[in-house]
Amino acid sequence: MSKSAPTNITLPGHVLEATDSRLVEPLQTDQFYGRASRSMVIRALLEIALENSGAFKHEAIRDYESLKSELRRILKDGTGG
Repeated sequence: MSKSAPTNITLPGHVLEATDSRLVEPLQTDQFYGRASRSMVIRALLEIALENSGAFKHEAIRDYESLKSELRRILKDGTGG
């Protein structure tokens, strides 16, 4: 995989705290290989969304909440259903 320029994103504080406590900190164990980070969690979510992007219905998007709903729909069972 080639390196790309860093992407800066702004996330609300409660999202950052929840990401750390629920998704990153549990991986800080001897069983996890590598360095767990918020960036890794975001990358994994985006890769999963891209894998299911064939089912993405962009015409259903009107605002942030409808974007979340559409992403939730395509990610729910991995088949976009």
